[in-house]
Amino acid sequence: MKSESSRAHIEILIVEDSLTQAAHLKSVLEEHDFQVVSASNGREALEILREHKPTLVITDIAMPAMDGYELCRRIRADDRLAELPVILLTALSDPEDVFKGLECGADNFITKPYEQNYLLGRIHYLLANVHLRQGEKAQSSMEIFLAGRKHVITSDRAQILNLLLSTYEAAVQRNEELGKARDDLAKLNEQLEAKVSERTASLAAENAQRTRAEAEVRKLNEDLELRVRQRTAELEAANKELETFNYSVAHDLRSPLRHIKGFAELLSEDYGPEIGPKLQQYLGKIHLSADRMGLLIDDLLRLSRIGRQDLRCQMTDLNLLVTEIKQELELENNGREIEWKVGPLPQIECDPVLIKQVFVNLLSNAVKYSRPRPHAIIEVGTIKENGSQIFFVRDNGVGFDLKYATRLFGVFQRLHGPEEFEGTGAGLAIVHRILGRHHGRIWAEAAVEKGATFYFTLGSELPGNNSSDQAA
Repeated sequence: MKSESSRAHIEILIVEDSLTQAAHLKSVLEEHDFQVVSASNGREALEILREHKPTLVITDIAMPAMDGYELCRRIRADDRLAELPVILLTALSDPEDVFKGLECGADNFITKPYEQNYLLGRIHYLLANVHLRQGEKAQSSMEIFLAGRKHVITSDRAQILNLLLSTYEAAVQRNEELGKARDDLAKLNEQLEAKVSERTASLAAENAQRTRAEAEVRKLNEDLELRVRQRTAELEAANKELETFNYSVAHDLRSPLRHIKGFAELLSEDYGPEIGPKLQQYLGKIHLSADRMGLLIDDLLRLSRIGRQDLRCQMTDLNLLVTEIKQELELENNGREIEWKVGPLPQIECDPVLIKQVFVNLLSNAVKYSRPRPHAIIEVGTIKENGSQIFFVRDNGVGFDLKYATRLFGVFQRLHGPEEFEGTGAGLAIVHRILGRHHGRIWAEAAVEKGATFYFTLGSELPGNNSSDQAA
C-alpha cells in the first residue's frame, strides 16, 4: 500500500453527472490526500484525458451523452491510456452488468451506495497491483452466453479476477445486509407479535367492559321505556279525566247561565218602564256578561271535544277551504277595505273540519286585529325551509310585543283588553291543540303596530304529508 505522503502524487479522475455525489466522492478522496479532478460526463472526461493522464479513473455508468461503459472502451482503445485502471460505479442490478464491464475492459466495480472503507480498499488494491496488469498481455477473445445473449470478452486475467472479486464482495455485502435486515425483521415481528398479543388482551378486556356497559344501558333503556309508558298512560288518563271534567263543568254551566240571562230579560221586559236608568244599565251588563260567559263555555266545550274526538283524515284541498272562509269573512265585514293575498296552497291529508277551524281562527284574528287600518292586507301562503312546508297567515294590523309570545297559546290568554277587541282568548289555544293532534307546531313573529305573522306546520307522521305536495 502506498504511504500517506505519496498519495499527493496520485491523481484520480471522477466522472459523475450528479454534482452532489461527485462532491461527496471528491471530499472523501481529498480527505485521504488524493488529488482529484472532476468531469460531469464522458465527453468532458476524454477532453481531460487528452491533456494529461491521471493515476486512476472512477466513473459512473449511467450518464447522459456518453455512459461509463463507452468511456471505458474509449480509454482501452487509446494506446496512451490503455493500461489506466478504471473503476465503474454501479448498482449491479443485472448480472449482465458484469459482462458489460468485462467487455469494455473495466478493472473493478464499486456498488452504490458504497461505504468509505470499501471504496478506499478497492482503490488501494488496484494501485498496489497495477504492475500485474502492466506485465500481462490481453488474452484471446472469449465468447460467453448468458440468458440467450452472447458476450465477447477480451479482458486480461487480472481484470476478470478483479471484476469477479468485486462482484463477489458486493454479493457478500448484500447478503450480510440481507441477513441483518432479516434479523431486524425477526426482532420487529417478535415485538409486533408481543404488541398484538398485548393489544388483543386489552381489546378483549375493553370488549368485555363494553358488553357489560351495553347490557346496563339496555337495562336502563328498558326501565326508562317502561317508566315512560307508565307515565304516558297516567298522563293520558289524567288528560281524559280533565277533559271530561271540563266538558261536564262547561255543559252543567249552560243551564244556570240560561236562567240568569232569561230572568234578566224578564226583568227588563216586565219592569223596564218602572225601574230607573241605573238598574237598566245593570241589566245590560248582566246580558253582556251572560253572552260573554256563553262564548267562554262554547270555547271550553270546543277545546274538550278537540282532545276527545278521533281524527278523520282525508285528502283536503286547502285552496277551496281558505276560499270558503274568505267569502264568509267578507260578508261579515262588508264595507271594510281588505286586500286578500292568497297564494297557491297544496292538497294535504288532514282532518278537514279541524284544519278549517285553524284557518277560521287565524284569518278571523287577522281581520279583527287589522280593523284599525283603513286598508287591511291579509296574506296566506306557504314557504319551504329545510325541506319542510310551512304555512303562514300574515296581517298588517296592530301586532303585539314578542316578549308576551309565550302567553299567546294559553287558554283564555289575551294581549288586548275586551274594550279594544272582542273575543275570549281561546282561539289560538284551539289552534295549538288542533295542530298538536296533527303532529304540527305553531309560532309567531310580530311587532307593535307592525302586524303579525303566524307560521304553522303539519307533521310528516300523517299519511300523505311526506311526499311532494302539489299546489292546486
